[in-house]
Amino acid sequence: MINPSQINRRLSTKDFVYFEIKKRIIEGILEPDQAINEEFLATELNISRTPIREALQRLEIEELIIRLPNGRLKVAPISIQEVKEIFNVRSLLEGLVAREATIKATSPDIQKLRQFTQLIVDAANNDRRDEVIYYGSEFHSYLYQISKNSTAIKILNQLNDHISRYRRLGPRKNNERSRNAAKEHQEMFEAISNKDHEKAEMLMREHINNSLEAAVLSIEVHLLENSNEMN
Repeated sequence: MINPSQINRRLSTKDFVYFEIKKRIIEGILEPDQAINEEFLATELNISRTPIREALQRLEIEELIIRLPNGRLKVAPISIQEVKEIFNVRSLLEGLVAREATIKATSPDIQKLRQFTQLIVDAANNDRRDEVIYYGSEFHSYLYQISKNSTAIKILNQLNDHISRYRRLGPRKNNERSRNAAKEHQEMFEAISNKDHEKAEMLMREHINNSLEAAVLSIEVHLLENSNEMN
């Protein structure tokens, strides 16, 4: 997740604006289907409209922002169809990454994954859902690193902003998904530490599919709530 305090101060203005607007989209501060007002963003960020336009063009290419027939811009909508497509592709690629990471993992790698797993479990047990998401992402990112599958990593990185956006819609009323996710990471870690690459791949795919089910339910609730507000 993008954190402005972690952005290098030497970043160009246009890069800072790009990261800031992307962060707002991913975290839902700029909501799905919300109109983009260049003048408002320029005033709020105390910056000229030129870097705003450049940032919006980049986000349009990434399909986080869409251009309407009249030329105006809005935040990309969310849909069950899109989330299914994204998570199905993710399931296949992350399963492959888990398999290859299991084969290549060294003892220090296993120890690092053990630490991430414990942090996930502790966060879930204490109902710190944002931490479950954060350390879960760290767990997955470390598997990317171990796998050394540059093609899979490249595609997954392209999907991750969209994945993070849908994840932010996740259930907030109870901790059930966080507890289940922690259990799933624990099982994946055990398979990896036992060098069982086939089981690690299977468990990873199941984990992503379970995340998809939770995401679909959350989107349905989100869309229903928005529909009720409009009525």
